[in-house]
Amino acid sequence: MADAARTWLRKTLKCLERSERHVNAYVHVRETGALEDAKKADEKNPISSIHGWPFAVKEVIEVAGIATSGGCPALADHVPATDATVVARLRDAGAILVGTQVSHELTCGLDEPPTRNPWNLACYPGGSSAGAGVSVAVGSARFALGTDAAGSVRIPAAMTCTTGLKPTAGLVSSAGVLRQASAPSIDNVGIIARTAVDVAQVLRIIAGPDPLDPRTLQSAADLTLDSPPIQSPTIAVLGPKSRSVLNGMRVVESDIDSCFESACELFREIGANFSIIELPELASAIDAVVTFFSCELAAVHRNLFELNRSMYHPSVAEMLKSSFNTPTEQLRDAVRIRENLRSEVDAALGNEGAEFLLTPTTPRVAMELAEFNPEAELGTLIPFTCGFNLTGHPAVSVPCGFSSGGLPIGLQLVGQRCKDSRLLALAQAFQERTDWHEQRPALP
Repeated sequence: MADAARTWLRKTLKCLERSERHVNAYVHVRETGALEDAKKADEKNPISSIHGWPFAVKEVIEVAGIATSGGCPALADHVPATDATVVARLRDAGAILVGTQVSHELTCGLDEPPTRNPWNLACYPGGSSAGAGVSVAVGSARFALGTDAAGSVRIPAAMTCTTGLKPTAGLVSSAGVLRQASAPSIDNVGIIARTAVDVAQVLRIIAGPDPLDPRTLQSAADLTLDSPPIQSPTIAVLGPKSRSVLNGMRVVESDIDSCFESACELFREIGANFSIIELPELASAIDAVVTFFSCELAAVHRNLFELNRSMYHPSVAEMLKSSFNTPTEQLRDAVRIRENLRSEVDAALGNEGAEFLLTPTTPRVAMELAEFNPEAELGTLIPFTCGFNLTGHPAVSVPCGFSSGGLPIGLQLVGQRCKDSRLLALAQAFQERTDWHEQRPALP
C-alpha cells in the first residue's frame, strides 16, 4: 500500500487521542514530525520488516530536540542534540517515532506516575516503563522501548497484557540512555510489543555492536533471529525451597499460581520436558540489585543533588542521600551475590541442564493506586525478575491469563545468554496456542 506508514500512523494517533486522557502514557507527542516522517517513509521502498511501524520510547532514551528529563524536574532542561543509538537505528529502518513516554522519576519506582492501567484505571500500570506497556495495550504505539534494571519492562508488560523483553546484557546499545536515570551494570534497553514476533522484528534492528557503547557484545551471531521451531523444549521451574523463600518476600497470589500451572501444562502438551531447579541466591538478588542501582545512580547525581535537592521527589532524594556513602562491605556482598547467582543460572541453563526457566513475572497483579505505597511495595513486584538483571540472561514476559478481578497476569520465560532468538521462539510457540496476547482493554 503506497501510504501504509501514514495509514498506520493515523490509526495510532486516533488511538492516542481517544486513550491518552484516560491513561496518560506520553510526555511528548511529536504529531507533526511523525506525519512528516511517515510521508517520507511512504515515498521510499520498504527497507525493513518494521518499515512504517509507529513507536515510542521511555523518556530516558534520548531523542534529538526533545527534553529528556527521566521524569525528574532537576533535569528538565536537558535537550539532547542527537538520537540514542536505538532510536537512530529504528528511524533509519523506517519506523515512525510518535513520542516519548512516562517513566517513574529516574526509573527508581519510588514515586507514583500519572499513567494509569487501561484494564482498570484505578490500578498501577507497572513501572518504571509505565507508558510503554500502556501505549502498546491501547494501540497508541505499535511497540515501545523502555529500560529494565530490575523488571521495569517485564512488569509493565505483565500488568498490561503485552509482551516485554529484557535482552541479553550487552546485546542492545545503551548509548543515548540518560546516564542520570540508569545503572549501567544492570540496566538494559528492552522492548514491549503485542507479540513475541513483533518483539523479535524490533530486536533484529536495534541489536548489535555500537562504537558509542563499548559494552555491547561484538558478536552478531544471534541477530538473524532465524531460530528453528521449538520442539520438545527442556524447561526448568523453581523448586520448593526457592519458591518458599520467594513467598516469604511476597506470597504468590492464587490466580497467578493457577495461570502459571496452566501455562506449564500447555508446554507439556507440546512435548516439553520439565525439571526442577533450586536457585538459592535468587532470594538475595533484591538486595544486590538495590545496592547496584542506588550506588550507580548516586554516583552521577552528587553535584546536581547538592544544588537542586528540592527538585527531587522526597523518596528519590532520600535514596540518593543514603547511597552517597555506601559501605564497602555492602558493595562486596552485592558483587558476591551476582557472581554466585550467575553461576547458579548458568549451571541450570547449561548444556547439561534445561534450556529455559519458567516463573511468574510478578507474584501479584496490579495493585490499586489508592492504596499504593511505592517505597514499601516496590520489592513485592521484583522477586522473580530482578535476578536476571544481575546475571545478564534474557527474559521475556508474555500474557498468560487474567485474575478473577479481570487484571492481566504475566509468565516469565528466561533463556540462555545470547540465545534471545530461541527464547522468543518459545514465547511465540506459547502465543500460537493461546490468545491472551490478543485481548484488549475497553476504555470508557
